[in-house]
Amino acid sequence: MITVHAIVHAAPEHREAYLEGLRGLQASTLANDAGCLSYQFYASIDDEHTFVCVEEWTDMDALRAHIEAPHHVAASAALDEFRDRPGELRVFESHPIDL
Repeated sequence: MITVHAIVHAAPEHREAYLEGLRGLQASTLANDAGCLSYQFYASIDDEHTFVCVEEWTDMDALRAHIEAPHHVAASAALDEFRDRPGELRVFESHPIDL
């Protein structure tokens, strides 16, 4: 399994528009991307303009297909005008374990 932490930052004056764009990206990803196991955004408790998308993918091919998918390319471009600064992307190979 591939786990992604995508850390993104809304410009303060565009927070609501940014959230709307993130909701649309989440919905289109869950509806269209085979191999997507989970795709959820979470807000930072320290900075109300920072969000983390925690993504789970079956494999790297599924993640690459998502990144190149028309809905992702379009949503990312639409979000650009509402970003405060570039995001950070962390990609991990992972597998679930029991505690």
